[in-house]
This record gives sequence, structure tokens and C-alpha cells, in this order.
Amino acid sequence: MSDPQENRILVKDIMLRRYLRLGESHTINEVMGFLSDSHFEKDGLPFLVVIADNGSFAGLLDPKAVLAAMLEGVQQGLQAEQSLRDSASVNLSKTVGHIMNRNIPAISADASLDEAFRCIESSSTEVVAVLEEGRVIGLITARILFQQASTLTVGALTGGVIPSKDN
Repeated sequence: MSDPQENRILVKDIMLRRYLRLGESHTINEVMGFLSDSHFEKDGLPFLVVIADNGSFAGLLDPKAVLAAMLEGVQQGLQAEQSLRDSASVNLSKTVGHIMNRNIPAISADASLDEAFRCIESSSTEVVAVLEEGRVIGLITARILFQQASTLTVGALTGGVIPSKDN
């Protein structure tokens, strides 16, 4: 008889290991430079993990926060584009530490899939940091958890056969 603990899916087995790390002192201008890198054109926007000066996890920077910071003080209407250009020097000099989200839940790499589900469920974000000794080693997203739940549930209902996307 096999031990159910042996076949358990752990956070470290499914976590996202590819993300961009930034310091709190980086400016929006620098972030825009990172995001315009050709690697991100094909992969989409990365998760922007903010690291404190001591190397520990500080929070996440979401593209929506960057956009909100860039639009701060920008007039609406016919003059919006000119207003955006006029406010660029002020808005692009804001720091990541000023606009980042510091309220990101964290979980251990050895946490179970169920613990990850509960962490995302009780959070207002769609991402959870995976920490080891206070340092980020990965991320778990709602999308990753959805894919895992789909595989487990559809697999159980179909006897382990997951229908292909082509059907």
C-alpha cells in the first residue's frame, strides 16, 4: 500500500521559477526599460518581484501599479497625450518602493497543493511568493493552481485521461 504523502504535489514541484527581480530603488523609467526587453515580447509581462536591500522579499510590482503611477496627474480628454508627456519626467522618476504591493502572501516550497489553494483563496492577489529563509525562490499563481486543479479533477473523472486541446 503506497503512502499518500509520497504522491503529494508540493509547491516546489509546480512553482514558477522565471520572474524579474527588482530593487525598491529602481525607478519606473528603469522598469519600463526592463519591460521593453525583447524577451518579454514573446513571453508576456513577467512577474516583477521586489527585493529589499538586505536581499529579502519586499513585495511585487504589478503592471497595473506602474500604469497608475505613470498616469498620476495626467489630464483626461483631448489633452491626455500631451499631459502624459508633460508629466513623464516626474512620474518616471518614482521608485518601485513607492508603488509596489507589499501585502503579498508567502508560502513554503514544501507546502502542499491544498495549502497553496487556501493561500490564494484567502488573498486579494493572484500570486503567492514561495520563500526559503526569507528569500524568493519561486511564485505560485492562480493560473498554475487552476491548471493543477483541472488536471486532478478532469483526470479523476476521465480515468486519468486528460482531453487534448485539439478535441
